[in-house]
Amino acid sequence: MAENQDPLPVREEDLEDGNELDSEDLLAEMAEGVPEHLSDVAAEEMEDEELLLDDSLSPLEKIFLYVKSDLVFHRVFIAKELPSLIRDVEISEAVEYVLPLMNSLGTDPEDHVREAFAPEVDKIIWFYYSHCPLRENTSDNVQGDNGSINSRPMTPQRPQTPQRPHTPQRPQTPQRPQTPIQQQLQQLPAQPQTPTSHLPYLSPAAFTPLLHALLLDQNTSIAAAAQAAVQSLVERILEEPDVNPKEKELLERETLEGVVLGIGKLDQEKAKREDLEWDADGDDTSVGAVAGGEEEAELGRMTMMTLISSLAPIVGPEKCARLFVPELDKMSDEPVFYVRKEAALAVGSLAGILPLDIITSKLLPIYDHFSTDAIWHVRRSCCLVLATICSRLPEEMKAERAVKGIELFAGDVSRSVRSAAGEIIGELIATFHPNGKVPESLVQHFLSLGPVRESTIGITNVTGSAYNNTGIGQRDPERPVICAYNFPAVVLTLGESRWDDLKETYFSLTRDMQIKVRRSLACSLHEIAKVIGPSKTERDLLSVFRSYLDDMDEVKSGLMEHLADFIECLPLNTRNDYLPSLNDVWDGVNHQWRLRDEIAKQLPALCRLFNSQNVINHILPLTIRAIKDDVASVRETAVSSFPTLFQVVRNDESCYNDMIKRVCEFASDNKFRGRVVFVQICNALVSTDYPKEEFARHFLNDLEKLASDRVINVRIALARLVGELCRMGISFCL
Repeated sequence: MAENQDPLPVREEDLEDGNELDSEDLLAEMAEGVPEHLSDVAAEEMEDEELLLDDSLSPLEKIFLYVKSDLVFHRVFIAKELPSLIRDVEISEAVEYVLPLMNSLGTDPEDHVREAFAPEVDKIIWFYYSHCPLRENTSDNVQGDNGSINSRPMTPQRPQTPQRPHTPQRPQTPQRPQTPIQQQLQQLPAQPQTPTSHLPYLSPAAFTPLLHALLLDQNTSIAAAAQAAVQSLVERILEEPDVNPKEKELLERETLEGVVLGIGKLDQEKAKREDLEWDADGDDTSVGAVAGGEEEAELGRMTMMTLISSLAPIVGPEKCARLFVPELDKMSDEPVFYVRKEAALAVGSLAGILPLDIITSKLLPIYDHFSTDAIWHVRRSCCLVLATICSRLPEEMKAERAVKGIELFAGDVSRSVRSAAGEIIGELIATFHPNGKVPESLVQHFLSLGPVRESTIGITNVTGSAYNNTGIGQRDPERPVICAYNFPAVVLTLGESRWDDLKETYFSLTRDMQIKVRRSLACSLHEIAKVIGPSKTERDLLSVFRSYLDDMDEVKSGLMEHLADFIECLPLNTRNDYLPSLNDVWDGVNHQWRLRDEIAKQLPALCRLFNSQNVINHILPLTIRAIKDDVASVRETAVSSFPTLFQVVRNDESCYNDMIKRVCEFASDNKFRGRVVFVQICNALVSTDYPKEEFARHFLNDLEKLASDRVINVRIALARLVGELCRMGISFCL
């Protein structure tokens, strides 16, 4: 406090009975001296802020005040914390007071509040479902003597909140003025206590309007979160073992029929309301509301189809056939294209779980109808689910439908549909695995995705076969990317015998100018090598491997991640001959520590591919280079490979002793990093099943000397090793 500023005055009443001013009261007095630059802050806002930060608030009071707060971040906070706070509220109060407040959060004008609330709504709903007995929606379900509640308590209304507990005031301190919210709370009448022997009944439909409001939210992230919440609820209802069978049936029926299917029938509810509310004198002031209702009903039907797609694998074939297929059948006459688009995707999801007879009798006619839709969005959705449908069909039917479908979509007038045909061709071919009897037209369509060249006759693929200019053969930079990504699946399906038919397209892709094409091939090089065998790998893929070692870092990274897997696919002689080149590989990535770290991760797998002498002569020197790296992450990765190195050479006494000698050299290294590495290697060994006696014989004396090392980093590493030994219950007698 400045010297020229008078201290705050102390009043006589504050020193009653000769006591000093209480610290809390002193803080209150100091708060009265508000600086002038804050004098324009609204007093009510400051008081509300002080009340909301009051730790004496009960969970129920905190929920009510935060939900009703004018500050957005308060409502965001309570939306996120409500699942935990509500557990501390008496269930009868949670039903009577908190339940109506959920509607305020679900319809809050601020997107941030609804975005925070939507991901938590399933946890809150499950709290009510798991604590309240459920009762079907009947006219008797109104609040009475037994504590039951109305089945749909979701209409926004101001809940009556219990009084805050009275805090005794100190006689020496004048009572501070109450805030408007405090006065409001105390003016509310006290609520009668629900007898503890009677829990309030809850209708399963209590949360349906709230879920519908969130699912229809114009903010797509909120709607997506609400869909995830519905999916989570369905999973818990179907899988929770402790749910009463009768209540489980009620919840299942309401969630699937009331929420999922009900949101697709909003137009029917609207029609019923119009019949009841239509003005007899023909007033047309509600035309705008009717138009808005139609848009909401269309959005509801689209949401229903989206939910059916996501819930199909969860609810099982019986419920899908009984509840979802009839609704999907109605979509053939749906006038709104984006509803049909989602319905086409739902066909694929349902085909993945329904039995063959329903697929052929119900789903395929709907699918064929959508496949020739006038809107390309719908046709594209059909194209994207073609592989899923074909995977469930018998071989002959699968081949016929796959050829028919890919020809239809590859020749579509829409470029988006043609691109989708290219995207799914690899997945479609993979559905014929493992018998490998793929129709030749599908193979040719796939090969046409590769690089193309102009000829005097027309467009020709790299294998020399011409094809029509319907879209698949048109120049598109994304097509080689799709072809490269799907190549491993196609090679796996067709097998080694068809490699010679595929390799020309593959070689052209390896030389593609796009980095993402070459990176995709680098990441999958080992997978193709596994299929075609060692001799063809040496003949055709080793040159690709070497060229990619000199490529861009993105391509090298894809290669380094599976370095050991590819070398394992080489013939044994070639593998041993290539081993000395690993140091050249390290030199090639000397500028990029992340690539060196990837190589260091491959060292344990590389050790298992070679005999003890090759490990000592080639793998160990490379590992030592890694543990001397300037980057700590590379050194730590290399240290973790030593248990495997010791395991590989354990049966060769000469190599084993040589390994111990090379490791112990680090204990007397002139650089402290080397001595730290020695301790870290010992730590890695004791963390595995390395024999205790051998560890004591080979490393304990050097570790004892490092206990008095002049560099603290070494002593810290040693302390960590001792801690690990103590944790494992290992002790040594020095």
